[in-house]
Amino acid sequence: MIFKLIQLQWKAFFRTGSLGGSMITKALTWLGMVYFIFITTVLGLLSYKLLTEDFPVENPLLFINKQLIYVFAYWIVIRYFTQKPPVLNIRALLITPVSKIQIVRYALSKSVFSFFNVIALFYLIPFSLLLLKSGNYEPYGLLSWNLAVLGFVYITHYLNILINSNNKAFYLIAAGLVLIKGLEYFEIFDFTIYSQALFYSFYETPLLALLPWIMLVFLYNRVFSFFKKGLYIDTGLEVKVKEATFQDYSWLNRFGKLSTFLKNDLRLIVRSKRARGTVVAGVFFLFYGFIFLFQEETFGSFMTFFAYMFSSGGFLFMFGGMVPSWDSQYYPLMMCQNIHYNEYLKSKWSLVVLATIASTLIASALYSFQGIEALCAVIAGGLYNIGVNGYLTLWAGAYTKSPIDLNSSKNPFGDKKAVNMKTLLITIPQIVLPVFVYFLGSYYFNNLIGCAMVGLIGVLGLGLKDVVFQQIVKTYKSEKYSTLNAYKQNS
Repeated sequence: MIFKLIQLQWKAFFRTGSLGGSMITKALTWLGMVYFIFITTVLGLLSYKLLTEDFPVENPLLFINKQLIYVFAYWIVIRYFTQKPPVLNIRALLITPVSKIQIVRYALSKSVFSFFNVIALFYLIPFSLLLLKSGNYEPYGLLSWNLAVLGFVYITHYLNILINSNNKAFYLIAAGLVLIKGLEYFEIFDFTIYSQALFYSFYETPLLALLPWIMLVFLYNRVFSFFKKGLYIDTGLEVKVKEATFQDYSWLNRFGKLSTFLKNDLRLIVRSKRARGTVVAGVFFLFYGFIFLFQEETFGSFMTFFAYMFSSGGFLFMFGGMVPSWDSQYYPLMMCQNIHYNEYLKSKWSLVVLATIASTLIASALYSFQGIEALCAVIAGGLYNIGVNGYLTLWAGAYTKSPIDLNSSKNPFGDKKAVNMKTLLITIPQIVLPVFVYFLGSYYFNNLIGCAMVGLIGVLGLGLKDVVFQQIVKTYKSEKYSTLNAYKQNS
């Protein structure tokens, strides 16, 4: 039966109206995975180098164990916003002779080899091999420690599934994380002492590595029971209706015809968990530059520039990357109204521009202590995101025909993630050109000239706004009916 369900999913993928876009985004997804695997592996190697050479500590493994309490806490938060829970169209399966146990097992088994689970190995393995090479650690102890840490990774995986169905649990964990960090900051209580003792015990006493896996079995059964109880069309899968509140947003009337679309987008962000979570996830990109902050010699100045530019484009890539999919549920109705594509798209672009300006100002304040070059890189990246990437994101949306179900958060097997990684990965080509231009300017002149060249391209893009929008509107019109057909798919 498992193979039959795999076959049905395979057919659903190839029969969807958005097959071309799906295959492209699948390819880009794999490219993105390779990129993050590379970054994670490098971080594993750099961690050992930093702890033994640059900032030497007596016991690197002990130091890592001390920080693991924060690693797993942040990992839960990252999973909440970025990891898709098991997705399966089960409405059709519930009227077939397929047992609910088989449906749930298949859905949960799909997530075992999730990228968010496997990527931990690309940090643990190189770091552990370097520890083993030093000759100061026992191989069996390192093996048991790795197994224990991997067990906790899977615990965060299944916790994420439960938390996504209970917002209160997420807020409770987030508040606990803030409380723990606050107590440590004000030197009231240091939880890392217990984190160090707990995780180091898995190295000293290998038998204790079984405890996380015992906890994992219990948690798996809890998730299994939760999903199984929700497999009823009349209860678990019904769309719950809540009383809505109306926001006027009359202050947007100054924007004329664009105000109608701007009001709808703001209401969407306020009311929808998916859209609201996307905006919150975009905020995390403000801190992307800290990954490369103190390693410019290792990564190179062009990679550091990439990080600074990326930090100002969180809302653009996260929210703008799903245009017009945000409106997929009522897109056919919109196309029946007297709505001009030019006004519709300019409203989306205006919202993205305002958010990018705000992100650029915040990022400038965050990285200004790094000097004039960092400040110029952030500003240049912001100008490029406004003058070029804003257009490219809208243009890509004409070909990204993936419908969004804003009510899917009510469904235990629904796609209820705030961030769709595919919409992020499709922006990779938008990053190559500015980095290349910056590389040429910094190589032949200096870093400031490289930033100026990238910023100048963004300014030129703003000057060509009307011409570019004519081409974008033309593309949306040519793709109109294929988009409508794709939004009707039930894949």
